Amino acid sequence: MLSPLLKKLLFVRQFSIDNGKIDILGNKHIMLSDDVLLELQEIDDSRLYGLIKDSTLNQLSKFVEHAKVYRQLKDVISMDISSLSKKIGAGSEGIIKTTQDIFDIYGLGKMTIALLDNPKKQAVVRISNSSIAEAYIHKNKKRSSKPVCAITSAVIAGIFSYLFGKKVDAIEEKCKAKGNDFCEFIIK
Repeated sequence: MLSPLLKKLLFVRQFSIDNGKIDILGNKHIMLSDDVLLELQEIDDSRLYGLIKDSTLNQLSKFVEHAKVYRQLKDVISMDISSLSKKIGAGSEGIIKTTQDIFDIYGLGKMTIALLDNPKKQAVVRISNSSIAEAYIHKNKKRSSKPVCAITSAVIAGIFSYLFGKKVDAIEEKCKAKGNDFCEFIIK
């Protein structure tokens, strides 16, 4: 079954897959398998899990646990969401719905916003069926002792940096790879 966003994009000819290229709203995209994303994350040796494990939530924002790509990916996603917003003429609520659809289309999982506090620039996002967390369990045949969805975290941080109009981070507090029912990200 196609998502509502994908149906709209197909209808207005803003989504195509042709000659090995994926074009969405005039931009080229690459869909990578969950295994590839997991491997890209694991190449990076800059994770600060030891610091994170011993720190409080306030300290977490200073020592974001994610891979080196986190910061760059967050900035790129924020710019992409800005561009998308202009192209489809959507406000914050429309962009939130659209990004939920994008998560679905790209196979990142189903995004649910559990808490959204615009004045405080904070949110809690849950991802069910996280492809990256499931790939970790499949590859390693066991659960992780720490969250594994650094790329998803960067994507969420980029989305909410755009929505809140300021740079924020997304800290993965719960992860399906750790045995939780879903992955949960605290945005602040």
